[in-house]
Amino acid sequence: MKVKRYFAPDMRQAMRRVRDEIGPDAVIVSNHRVAGGVEVVAAHENDYEAAQQAFSRKKKTEQKRQSQIDVLTQGQNSNLASELQKARMQIAEAEMGGSQNYDTSGKVNRQLDNDDEELRAILTSLKQRQKEKADAAHRNFMTSSVLDDADLGLDLREELSMPPPQEEVGDNLIRSMQNEIEQLKNLLNQQVLATKNVAPSDTKPPLQRKLEMLGVSEKLSAHLLGSMEVGLPPNKAWKNALSRLSDSIPVLGEDFIERGGMIAFVGPTGVGKTTTIGKLAARYVLKYGSSSLALVTTDTFRIAAHEQLRTFGRILDVPVRVVDAANSLDDVLHSLKNKRLVLIDTAGLNAQEPHSEAQLEMLESVTLRLKKLLVVSCSSQRRVVEQAFNVYKSLGLNGCVLSKMDESGSLGEAISLIVEKRLPVTYVTDGQRIPDDIDIAQKHELVSRAVITAQRAIEAEKNTVALDSAYKMG
Repeated sequence: MKVKRYFAPDMRQAMRRVRDEIGPDAVIVSNHRVAGGVEVVAAHENDYEAAQQAFSRKKKTEQKRQSQIDVLTQGQNSNLASELQKARMQIAEAEMGGSQNYDTSGKVNRQLDNDDEELRAILTSLKQRQKEKADAAHRNFMTSSVLDDADLGLDLREELSMPPPQEEVGDNLIRSMQNEIEQLKNLLNQQVLATKNVAPSDTKPPLQRKLEMLGVSEKLSAHLLGSMEVGLPPNKAWKNALSRLSDSIPVLGEDFIERGGMIAFVGPTGVGKTTTIGKLAARYVLKYGSSSLALVTTDTFRIAAHEQLRTFGRILDVPVRVVDAANSLDDVLHSLKNKRLVLIDTAGLNAQEPHSEAQLEMLESVTLRLKKLLVVSCSSQRRVVEQAFNVYKSLGLNGCVLSKMDESGSLGEAISLIVEKRLPVTYVTDGQRIPDDIDIAQKHELVSRAVITAQRAIEAEKNTVALDSAYKMG
């Protein structure tokens, strides 16, 4: 059996090296902390099982005869204690020799061919006890435990049958060994969780599970896969699904403010409307100057809500007008008809707030041509995003801005909304820097960003599970 030992600063990097060199069928034989990081011993699943079977066949006769002698002569308690002590000593010897076999260059992990016989002996010895239980059951001999290697070689199952009442010392020994085996079981089950992405009971098609990991809704997922060609290789089918998703995203593909006009940015509180206006205003001033630009705010419901916009105006040397009881939105916009571009910051109100209806009526009552962009936060849940769309859709939305992409753990919810509602995307923002963190929306970049975001979220979850397992083992 070709066993390899990997050393890395943390469990995440060690698991990545195992996957890169051995593949998804890797079996984790052991892992523990060492000076400067963690050490993982791994092998390919096929090699692991083949080596066990070959060694088991070779030693079957001798082990069966010896085990029968042990059971008859030494008794159950002494046999279990001897077997467990033997396994402990062999594992300790393998671990003590591990640090000496590590290649400090960090580039190549030497194969531990010399350890194969020890590891096979340990594993075969433990599996032999399962057969002993079946042979001894009809002879009324009680067996101790069964270690069954299954799945990725990490699933440890324990079956203990307590012996008839004996001396207190023997009972304590059995309970002590039972507790230790239970602890091993829990630790190895944690490793199983760290290497699995999908629950065994999940019967959904692989492509549908991948789209769900991106955050794509069931409705959009069914549409993308409905006309998919049958029999495609997995990689090609996945690329085909992403291509279909990209083609379905509506984008303008141009700088919306280049058209000029009066543009109102609407959406709930905290989605980034004011910051988005500041970024676009700075871009416009850098290209055309400040003389043809004006900023307007309708948010008079919150204390000092317009101060941030006034700060942008002072920095950019751009006039800022405030809509209040003495100056209606329609009057303010008429006074700015000579400006090539007017950006309007609106109050972030929810449908339940009393002033929301008045805010919508004010926007609808404007007599000049007014464009409306819905600002959608990618960090919001699908229900929140859809509620915002339903509140403002009566205004006749011209498009949307996807904000806070850097804070999102999944972009699929926002993408599903804009595809299902056919709401064109104008800009995407992914930070607070002005005017850097804003770009014109592109279909393929949105899909690529969604995939990368999902991968990071999965990697972070795996890392958390692995660190938790390593912490418990430490």
